[in-house]
Amino acid sequence: MATTKAEIAELSSKTTVWYKDAGRRRLYGLVFVAILSSATNGYDGSLMNGLQALPSYLSHFNNPAGAQQGLLNAIQSVGGITSLIIGPYLADFLGRKWTIEIGCCIVVIAGIVQAAAVDVKMFTGARFLIGMGSGFSGLASPILITELAHPVERGKVTALYNTMYYFGAFLGGWITYGTLRINGNWAWRLPSLMQAAPSLVQVFLVLLLPESPRWLVSRGKDEQAFKILAKYHANGDEQDEFVRHEFAELKASIANDSSGKGRWAQLFNTKSARKRTAISMACGVFSQWSGTSLTGYYLSDILKGIGITDPWYSNRLNGFLLMVNMFEAWFWALMVDRVGRRPLFITAASGMCVTFSIWIALTAKNLATHEVSYGQGVVAIIFFHSFFYNFAWISLNVAYPLEILPFNVRANGLLMQNVATYVCLFLNQYLIPIGIQKGSWKFYFLFLGMLVIQLITVYFFFPETRGATLEEINRTLDGADAVDALKGTELDAYGTKGSVSHIETKGGDDDDVGGVTYLNEVAGSKNGLQVQDDRNLRRRSVEAAHDSRFS
Repeated sequence: MATTKAEIAELSSKTTVWYKDAGRRRLYGLVFVAILSSATNGYDGSLMNGLQALPSYLSHFNNPAGAQQGLLNAIQSVGGITSLIIGPYLADFLGRKWTIEIGCCIVVIAGIVQAAAVDVKMFTGARFLIGMGSGFSGLASPILITELAHPVERGKVTALYNTMYYFGAFLGGWITYGTLRINGNWAWRLPSLMQAAPSLVQVFLVLLLPESPRWLVSRGKDEQAFKILAKYHANGDEQDEFVRHEFAELKASIANDSSGKGRWAQLFNTKSARKRTAISMACGVFSQWSGTSLTGYYLSDILKGIGITDPWYSNRLNGFLLMVNMFEAWFWALMVDRVGRRPLFITAASGMCVTFSIWIALTAKNLATHEVSYGQGVVAIIFFHSFFYNFAWISLNVAYPLEILPFNVRANGLLMQNVATYVCLFLNQYLIPIGIQKGSWKFYFLFLGMLVIQLITVYFFFPETRGATLEEINRTLDGADAVDALKGTELDAYGTKGSVSHIETKGGDDDDVGGVTYLNEVAGSKNGLQVQDDRNLRRRSVEAAHDSRFS
């Protein structure tokens, strides 16, 4: 495959860096609207953390504690799980963009109801709806981002999606800190209302986003899909060689992925499919069972357990921790293509095993001796633990499954990842206050055990995808036979008979898209290459195209 890699590397080298390219600058400006979906979930965790330190909130809802406190947090995850029942069908049949729009509308309405809550039941119901709405948008947004991004930046852009969790959490943490100064119920009503702000922005701006080219091709709207790729990846140049390779590979991969029957069955019907599904679900489990949920939703309880009860200190520490986490997550998201996925996963898991062990030891000593220094040590180790978590489990939690899942089961596969995430999140939110109340620091050993399992799993079962070609990914997960089958499909997409290689357009449903003929000379005339009756050249073009998927 040396020739193939050399060809695709040459095509990539001709691609202008994104900030010097008007089309991609415009694309990523629009993509940021979809990235905001992650901020809603981040805001929620920080909001509930901050509210538990607000006297007016505790007084209004009669000091919720234990199981009731856990339910108030966990009901958002129940709403998220509910959204997953129909979310994939919305994403596949209405499109990625409209699924995001529906989810954001639900969150806006629920945010208003939450802020106006007069009792625990009304507040709980609103949080359920927030979970359901953010579940819809959280499922469709990363898929749309992955399928719109230029292959050269796809890894970084997709990894950045989940880091916006910390941006939302950062806003929620400092907003609740600021409202500590407000006397009365607006101290908790205002930050509750502000939870709808990111979704309100999205309600108006999501409509400006282009639809996923892959989804459009799967619906027979080839012309519209090709025009979107040309507009945003080549500034409207429909003769751009890279875009034509990209589009041909897209059509071929969808044709190949759609050849099977039963999208749900395809998640489990082969050994490689089961491995992909298991890895995707493992990402959801490990992102929630790494110990960070202790501080994500119950930092005030953790601090009270080591003798720190000042609400001002608690909310200030929460805001500062989230700010540090946000910058760390952004940095490592930009490093995923330079460092690789496996090194980040392994470093994160091994580092957290060490830091969490120290966390447990310091907490036990603090409770036994009541020495302030041990409590200060716990606060410090929380920052170190989050540092290692941010290596991988924010940026790659969603991006990694999207890399290994084929198009036809991408929504369903991401649903499985989301199911694992929401179930584990629910268990965390509900069980942590009970576990701390009943078992104190000994409860933490549950998370340490999961961190050891995490390290073993990522070391032995997570393949590297950095710079990997589609062939290499498929050889790892599917075997050599699947590679040959895909190549054959791609050659069919380009055409191997007749005097001119081409891909027939199937036409779109939109009136504003005129009929076009494209890819009529696959290799392009700018290099003086002729493709008539030259199967070897077409094969090299196909291989170059399929190599681009994971570049």
